Amino acid sequence: MSKGEKSYWIKSGSYSVLERVIGQIIGFGNMFLLLRAITTEEYGLWIQFLILAAIIEVSRTGLIQNGLIRYLTTSKEEDIPKINTASLFNSFALTVFIIILLLSITNPIVSYFYPEHPELTTMFYYYGITTLALLPFFQFNYILQANLDFRGFFWASLTYKGSLFIYIFYHYWNGYKISVFDMSLFLIGAAFAASIVGYYFAKPYLKFSKKLDWNWVKELFNFGRFTLGTNLSTIIYKFTDRSMLGTMVSLDAIAIYEVAIRITNLVDIPAISIAAVVFPQSAKNSINQGKEGIRDMYERSVAAILGLIIPAMIFIYLFAEIVVVILGKEKYLDSVPLLRVTLLFALFVPFALQFGTILDSIGKPKVNFRFVVVGLILNIIFNYFFIKNYGIMGAVWGTLLTYAVMFVLQMSFFYKWYGVRPWRPFALIPWFYSNLYQTVLGFLNKKKPQEDILDER
Repeated sequence: MSKGEKSYWIKSGSYSVLERVIGQIIGFGNMFLLLRAITTEEYGLWIQFLILAAIIEVSRTGLIQNGLIRYLTTSKEEDIPKINTASLFNSFALTVFIIILLLSITNPIVSYFYPEHPELTTMFYYYGITTLALLPFFQFNYILQANLDFRGFFWASLTYKGSLFIYIFYHYWNGYKISVFDMSLFLIGAAFAASIVGYYFAKPYLKFSKKLDWNWVKELFNFGRFTLGTNLSTIIYKFTDRSMLGTMVSLDAIAIYEVAIRITNLVDIPAISIAAVVFPQSAKNSINQGKEGIRDMYERSVAAILGLIIPAMIFIYLFAEIVVVILGKEKYLDSVPLLRVTLLFALFVPFALQFGTILDSIGKPKVNFRFVVVGLILNIIFNYFFIKNYGIMGAVWGTLLTYAVMFVLQMSFFYKWYGVRPWRPFALIPWFYSNLYQTVLGFLNKKKPQEDILDER
């Protein structure tokens, strides 16, 4: 691994991990305050709103992000303005489609599932404005990532996430009533502010052509359509348990389940962070090093993630009651047995997340899409059966069974085509700790480490 690659991993990884860590802290801060300021039902309603918001923005990410990053990092310099313009056009077209869809279907859906909460319709209408304001924010962030500028990505994301936290904290501290309706309206301002910050950092990379190149529009769309399907299926897969709990049990059940999931998500920070760094680098490795490079990238990155999350899993499992009480008070103690099982999700997440990241980065989003669709179908079937028979605990067992089945399918595919050894990441964990120790020691001594923590022995 060259010095340039080492510098890339260290700098990019630092900002990416920091963005994820602070994002999770902000998310926890929001949850901590809201669990004390609003009712369980109101919190469940807010989670349902956030689920739809996540689905909308993941659609944009799927269609636009990976294709833009891949082509900006592998194309000729003279094509970059054409690519940026084509990508912006696709993003705008998708945003208009989303807004029309929100205006068309929101009211019937809310009236059917949540007739007692008609305000949810207006909240989704407001989010139509928010998603329009987020268009430049995401576009700038994708360009920043393609240029390996995770610093700008960090500050723009912090602006968007931090603004809502400040709003909630201000109202809680001053004893003002916090309304989920008002929070949905506030997000519009947060989106505009984040877009301004993103523009400030992305300015040096903003090269656009005056003429729209339809060939690039089609190329980016054709690449992104499978990633769009993959991401949509993934996010629905991710939220199937909570959405089905809301419709089959109650909004209160969503709130209790969400506490366990949010704590578990804290363990997943390294997986998501390393995935953001791996994507552009693996796109290059697929060209320069072939299957061996893909295999090594996958095994090393999963080993690093497992090495970071396993200690956290053990700690949270042992002190689950204390963690839940600190975050959600005694009224959420029902989350404890759920939490101890959802922690097992974290063992499967690194393998699944890096599986999708690698496939997308090497230009095989169609294959990844098929796997995600299979996982989505299994998750719906398993959750429906288990929730119907076991209530809120059924959502945990149904999702865990899905993770286990998909692990077998994904690793079988990777072993056959790329020689990935699913047991190898576990074997590399001691090596990872050794290299992590050397890296930290070198940093403390103000010396450059001899090896990057993701390099091979």
